Amino acid sequence: MRIIAGRKRGQTLKSPETFATRPTPARVREALFSILGDLNGAVVVDGFGGTGALGCEALSRGASFCYFIERNSAAADIIVENIERIDAQSQATVLRGDFARQLGHITHDPDLWLLDPPYKKELGLAALTAMLKARCVTDAALVVLEQQVDEAPVEVAGFALEDTRTYGQTRLCFFRRQMAPEQPHDPTP
Repeated sequence: MRIIAGRKRGQTLKSPETFATRPTPARVREALFSILGDLNGAVVVDGFGGTGALGCEALSRGASFCYFIERNSAAADIIVENIERIDAQSQATVLRGDFARQLGHITHDPDLWLLDPPYKKELGLAALTAMLKARCVTDAALVVLEQQVDEAPVEVAGFALEDTRTYGQTRLCFFRRQMAPEQPHDPTP
């Protein structure tokens, strides 16, 4: 596995020795980042980090900071090593634990959320549902959810699906949060 583009283009990343982690294929990563375009200065979350390849790719392409969320301890250790390989320790934080519980530790308002949960466990639905309650998820942020093509599309009231792209067995779904309009204040008692 290698960084595809940016300042660390060609840098190898550590991969797990088991199949417990499923990195996003290079072809899908390349297509995703081509769609995303300029990431200079962006704050990114690599949710369900796995190897951290998505977040490391974002940092290589100019993102200013990345939060990596991973509950598997061995995978989180690989993310730490991959952050070191691209010399981005000052631009990254690894949050170890359950995705929903780690949302409260994000102190920025991220511009981009990259969610690549294990397939066929409905974790994408759970993640978006948890994100509805998180202050750090704004309507300006783009949320990209990776799924296997034979999984049911995720629908969560409060998130609007803007686009879907399919690459082989992988589906990328692009969402934006829909904030409820402010209710006018009624001055009458």
